[in-house]
Amino acid sequence: MSDRLKELQRLRAAAQEQVAWLDREIAREQSLPAAARSVVAPQPQTFSGIASSPRESTSPLDADKLIQRYQRTGGSIKDEVKRGCFIYFYAALGLLVAGVIVAYLIWKK
Repeated sequence: MSDRLKELQRLRAAAQEQVAWLDREIAREQSLPAAARSVVAPQPQTFSGIASSPRESTSPLDADKLIQRYQRTGGSIKDEVKRGCFIYFYAALGLLVAGVIVAYLIWKK
């Protein structure tokens, strides 16, 4: 068999397992009372060669910590851009002046 055919068969088997899992979940939800449906959480499934790991939930406290960690405490971006432009301008001006001085010293001799 070719590699492509093997890969397609593997993907079809994984899709069939996923559909079977969905059918089991639907059947389970239909058989549970309404109060129990909200309490039961689905279990992560592992398909052939494809592992699904549960995502870590972020609580509001974790979100607040992340916001505090990456929150900018400096000035606005407009001020930072203006400062950067001045730095580049004065650096270029300094290089130009240094180039003129070097050229003058070389041609003077």
